[in-house]
Amino acid sequence: MVSVIRDNENNEYMPRPRRNGLWKLFLGALVVLGLLLGYYYSPVYGARSWLIFGLISAFGALMLLSQIFRKPETAAFQVAVPVSHVLERVFARSAYAGLIVENGKAVRANDSYIELAANFGLAPNEGVPPLPQKIFENAPELTKSIIYRLSHLEDEDAFGEDEIEVWAIDEKVQRYLLRVTVFKSQQYWEVIDLGVDASRDGQFLAQAPIGLATVTDNGELVAANDVFKDWIGSSEIAGLNLNQVIEHPDGLLNSPKETDRIVRFDTRLITRKDIATPIVLLANWHERATGEFMASIAFHGHSSVVVNDNDMLSESRGKMVENAPLAGMSLDAPFAMVDLDSTDLKRAKITRSNASFARLTGAHNVAGQKISSFLGGQSSDQELLELSAKELSPDHPVDAIIKGKDGVSVSIYMVSDRARDTARLYLVDISARKALEDQLVQSQKMQAIGRLVAEIAHDFNNLLAAIRLYTDTLLGRHPIGDPSYPELQQINANVNRAAALVKKLLAYSRKQTIRAENLDVSETLSDMAVTLKQVLGEKARLDIKHGRDLPPIRVDKSQFDTVLMNLAVNARDAMKAQGGGLITIESQVISKEEIENPRLKASLEQIQTEQIVTISVRDTGSGMSDEVKAKIFEPFFTTKGQGEGTGLGLSTVYGIVQQSGGHLAVESEVGVGTVFTIYLPEGDKSAMSDSDVPASSVAKSSSVQAPVPKAPSDLAGSGHILFVEDEDSVRIIAAKTLRKRGYTVTEACDGEEAYEIIEDSDAPFDLMISDVVMPGMDGPTLLKKARPMLGETRIVFISGYAEEEFSELLAEEPDVTFLPKPFTLIQLAEKVKQQIGEAA
Repeated sequence: MVSVIRDNENNEYMPRPRRNGLWKLFLGALVVLGLLLGYYYSPVYGARSWLIFGLISAFGALMLLSQIFRKPETAAFQVAVPVSHVLERVFARSAYAGLIVENGKAVRANDSYIELAANFGLAPNEGVPPLPQKIFENAPELTKSIIYRLSHLEDEDAFGEDEIEVWAIDEKVQRYLLRVTVFKSQQYWEVIDLGVDASRDGQFLAQAPIGLATVTDNGELVAANDVFKDWIGSSEIAGLNLNQVIEHPDGLLNSPKETDRIVRFDTRLITRKDIATPIVLLANWHERATGEFMASIAFHGHSSVVVNDNDMLSESRGKMVENAPLAGMSLDAPFAMVDLDSTDLKRAKITRSNASFARLTGAHNVAGQKISSFLGGQSSDQELLELSAKELSPDHPVDAIIKGKDGVSVSIYMVSDRARDTARLYLVDISARKALEDQLVQSQKMQAIGRLVAEIAHDFNNLLAAIRLYTDTLLGRHPIGDPSYPELQQINANVNRAAALVKKLLAYSRKQTIRAENLDVSETLSDMAVTLKQVLGEKARLDIKHGRDLPPIRVDKSQFDTVLMNLAVNARDAMKAQGGGLITIESQVISKEEIENPRLKASLEQIQTEQIVTISVRDTGSGMSDEVKAKIFEPFFTTKGQGEGTGLGLSTVYGIVQQSGGHLAVESEVGVGTVFTIYLPEGDKSAMSDSDVPASSVAKSSSVQAPVPKAPSDLAGSGHILFVEDEDSVRIIAAKTLRKRGYTVTEACDGEEAYEIIEDSDAPFDLMISDVVMPGMDGPTLLKKARPMLGETRIVFISGYAEEEFSELLAEEPDVTFLPKPFTLIQLAEKVKQQIGEAA
């Protein structure tokens, strides 16, 4: 058997075999020449000439004898004179394309191989047939990687085989089995045609339990499976375009034509009856041999309910699918496919998989490995292994976690072939959906806590308002020098501390008053650096890295400073046990397209701008476990010791970032450190004018000064005030104080009583002071209902909530102002004086 096998001596693609006769002739000449030279120089050099030239002659004789008496090799292919005309004919006339490669160069090919190359528009170049790498150069990346691996089999007597899938020139998806056998420096390639997997008029993965389709780059549908056809209500797809069956097809058609990129977005499927239902689209692009692009699409999330007589059809169809032999695998489908050697998932091993499975797991060459080894190890994943083939039917997908770089969430569909006891799994990446679900659950949880916190803060502010007002009254009776003065001042100091605590609660619940302005991030961080270094101390080193070309951000400067301070102090405390460390604050700008993590991408959907400014605070501390990380944003949760923290630092940061329209993410590893990253939308660059410059610049400029309202020097006055407050302790002391200042005050304990007073009053009120949140009729409702009767009456709302809660009302009513609780008697008297004075 030889590697130079020919059926026709005149075959131009099969050069004649090399001979070793010249080598034997050369060795014989070497033997004779050595003897002659030894004899010639022996009179001059004596025995030394025989020693030198004799050794040369002996070496040549040994080599010649080894060639003469060398036994023929038993390898299937050998560079030698053919010994079997039968094998010559088998190779030359084989229906399988055959190629012999030696040292990376093609040296022999049969007619089937030349015909295969011609099908891809290639011909031998000066008698040298093209290599498989050349024939399949326009194939998908997975096919190229398979060919590369097979072409680099180096072990003697090695053997390898694998399936590939390519687009042929005639617009068909062609599948081949490649077999490579290695003999020393030679490789024998067999390319076996497995048939057409899909074409314009063929079926495309008819067994897949999700909707599948193939489209051209202009949206023309060229193939679809029965599931997708059932969904759209059409048995024929000829002439249909993607824009006729889904909404927003540009999400795919205008996406970059990159073969290694998965396109994923939510859309709606449009049936022939113009019924639109939500659906998830996954797709990837493939380049055909002609250079044109086609997209393979998978749709999931849609269900079409079949009733009455069609139920029987649906049931029988399911049985047919379940018992049918498994069809060919689409190696480049945008969802993972795995063939198993058993329907028992606990012991089933993988026989083959496609590129999407490799992308999900990050593992290649998985054949022979148990499918159970790729499950995430959670209890739900282990329960999956206990399910039967019927429970994992195409109509009953199961969610699981697949081990990979980040642990990918998937829905698993199973199609079984009971006759052969084999199965195929379809794994659809639902990471984005899971991220949205987790985000929704987390958001609902935080909102529920936020509402509770806001209610607590509101009630707490009412209590603080009463305490502060009564304390101010007592301070008026016990001035400086009175024995009771220090104790009263201590009460006021604690009220202020409690008010600061409530302010943090309001920040968490996103009900804090904000004063948004455009900030230059680099200048703001530089301004904060001095303060941060003083707070952090000498053991914690601070490194600030500024990003380039950062757009402005629109936030409340004081709150932004609070965020940076809280994160830096939290980082310092995390490094305290190890005696300090490095805190790095880094800013940069990114675009949404750069984000690959599906969970993060879903979380940032709320940010409207394409450009996002990020500020990260990184420490080299002890890190956090997943259990701690899940609770760090909850109010009053802390890992610090008794008296070392309130547990409101991070919850305040979370609330401020959310209220500013951003997102706060955290990454942590025990023993390595923690990174908090703030994502904020870019501000309006055009708004950065002389009248709206960065706050840091405003502070430095003496020419731009915001006008500060001047407090009235005389707080006494006159006028008729309607004071509406359901908290008796607040209303009574406030009304009493205003009467002492010279005002006439009418009290009402709720909105209904106030409305009756307004109706019965003959003289108009100069000012109405009203609580916002009251049982029954609240303050805004009272104002809207009584506005015709109030006329020019000025309105002051008081509340334990933030001013932003009533921003729309304040914008609609120019005569309405706001006084947050808790307030002092002086603040109340000043506000009344300002309003009564302006009204007069």
